[in-house]
Amino acid sequence: MSVESPAYQVVRSDGPFELRRYEQYLTASVTVDAGSYNGAAYKAFGVLADYIFGNNVAAGSIPMTTPVSTSRSEGTRIAMTAPVTSERARSEELTSAAPLCTVGCAGEYTVRFTMPSRYTDLADLPQPNDPRVRLDVVPAHEAVAERFGGRMDDEMVAASVERLRTWAADLGLTLDGEPEAAQYDAPWKPGFIRHNEVIIPVVEA
Repeated sequence: MSVESPAYQVVRSDGPFELRRYEQYLTASVTVDAGSYNGAAYKAFGVLADYIFGNNVAAGSIPMTTPVSTSRSEGTRIAMTAPVTSERARSEELTSAAPLCTVGCAGEYTVRFTMPSRYTDLADLPQPNDPRVRLDVVPAHEAVAERFGGRMDDEMVAASVERLRTWAADLGLTLDGEPEAAQYDAPWKPGFIRHNEVIIPVVEA
């Protein structure tokens, strides 16, 4: 049985890298305190699964989609410069000499489930009973993405972000948001056939 994912068009591709144009879609999300992308996903998954499996005002289920996406909600922000360089932006809380955290970073993370495309307006979605669940509209946008296999961890995310920064710089693109660590597979799927991505929004020309 196929599982739905957010619709997009590939504007440009280069090996594992793609520049994509996403259509508008809806998400359900939870923000949690965690020490890593995977830690956040594990912490939030049950709350989001509870919502789509019936813990909502309609007491109805919503089909599962992929990916499960996780992004950091605070801390490091990507410098909005063109071209993009590999120099990382520093948060206001850090001194100019303090290193930025890229692996195993404690803080707030937002974990998202994409809602099926049949839901085109927030009013179409059943309201969650759990106040931790937030419903949002993600407007149409462009993003760069890299696909890779294995069991995703923070080191893999950080390395992919750096590769995407370089690729975006080569294309003269401006990054415009937090990287999303997207996992498409169930936990029991072998690492060598897993589908992972890091996705970063860009400013449209």
